[in-house]
Amino acid sequence: LNICIFLFFVSFSHIALMNILTGIFVENALKMAQPEYNSLALDQRRKEIIEAAQLRNIFMGIDSDRSGTISMAEFDEKLREDKVRASLAVMGLEIKDAASFFEMLAEISDTQEVDVDFFIEACRKMKGTATSIDL
Repeated sequence: LNICIFLFFVSFSHIALMNILTGIFVENALKMAQPEYNSLALDQRRKEIIEAAQLRNIFMGIDSDRSGTISMAEFDEKLREDKVRASLAVMGLEIKDAASFFEMLAEISDTQEVDVDFFIEACRKMKGTATSIDL
């Protein structure tokens, strides 16, 4: 009987120790698998920079007179091209009514033409779903 109790105690202790070691290993493995906040923030910033560069290229394609601003005529003319619409759509910018979109941009900037930085910022804000602040 004493031998059975001793074997049970040794077996139970061995299983408990292995369970604890496995728990520590799994916990550390899960910590290593989670991405760091800083790397996520850096990746997000890189995406924003790439999108801004892509929007700048689209803007330069729309700006036919190379003035650094685009007029309603330039915007409307280029937005009729499928390539420009597709480029904007890939970036998450579905512009259904070009006239109202440009009028909104021009009204906010208080001019009849929109400059490159304002265009990029406005397009970036247009991405995704509307929030209560946007409305």
